[in-house]
Amino acid sequence: MSDKGKIITAALIVVFLIAAAIYGFTYNFLNKISVEEGAEGYPAPEKRVNVVVMGVAKGLADTIMLASFDPEDGALDVLSIPRDTYIERKGHKTSANNKINSSYGRGGADNVAESVASLTGLDVHYFVEVDYEAVKELVDAMGGIMVTVPMDMNYDDPVDDLHIHFKKGETVSKGEDILKLLRYRKNNKGGGYKEGDLGRVKMQQEIVRLGIDKVMRGNIAANFLKLQEPVKEYVKTNMPPKQMMYYITKAKKIKKENITIQTIPGRAETINKLSFFVVNRDKMDEVLKPLIEESK
Repeated sequence: MSDKGKIITAALIVVFLIAAAIYGFTYNFLNKISVEEGAEGYPAPEKRVNVVVMGVAKGLADTIMLASFDPEDGALDVLSIPRDTYIERKGHKTSANNKINSSYGRGGADNVAESVASLTGLDVHYFVEVDYEAVKELVDAMGGIMVTVPMDMNYDDPVDDLHIHFKKGETVSKGEDILKLLRYRKNNKGGGYKEGDLGRVKMQQEIVRLGIDKVMRGNIAANFLKLQEPVKEYVKTNMPPKQMMYYITKAKKIKKENITIQTIPGRAETINKLSFFVVNRDKMDEVLKPLIEESK
């Protein structure tokens, strides 16, 4: 069972924090907003906000993450949900429709958010939907992310116009190359990460951390505004502008030590010749218990 749905970059987590830029707010306006002011009529500042972040391609949510942010202390918890995660559906027991990534084709981003809420038991307040093109554009708008290639990578998919050719130890930083690095699964002649998809997941999570660190350094508001054009072009969200403004002012509290990125606990399983990721509910509940308690 692969975790191939997690072709995600730091851009996706960054999007959750910078969505206010969609509406073209200026740096001066951002500076005038009181951090203590909050957003009247929306969840209280001390409450966690849970946002489903998804990367969409070809009618499927190939990347699904649940980002939970505590504006009071700046804690950011990110839970990756493999695209093949099994979910209960009426009328479907072991078909491809039981994979969580099919939720997008059945009802768009709203349906993905509902599926994640049903799976985890957490209230999902908002969603952020990102087109894959956003990866390249957002990383470049950030000024690039420096990543060292861990091994020789040689993969070609003419149908998808995907060609990955990197040498071990090579440093890549451009958005196009970062996307290729994250999409890499194996070489043309076999082989790849020694840990299989776990190695790939670790690389992706490291890039997420690097991206967050890049944006959070220096003047946060100015960094956010650098990303507003690609965000407007490739990102959709149901978070109201006023609420986005509130959370962006709280983003400066985020520190490296307050960021947790992990994969939902579970195992690979083949059911009726189909590959699924079956969640270990006891372990998942243990992981989510603090988030559920802090969301009340």
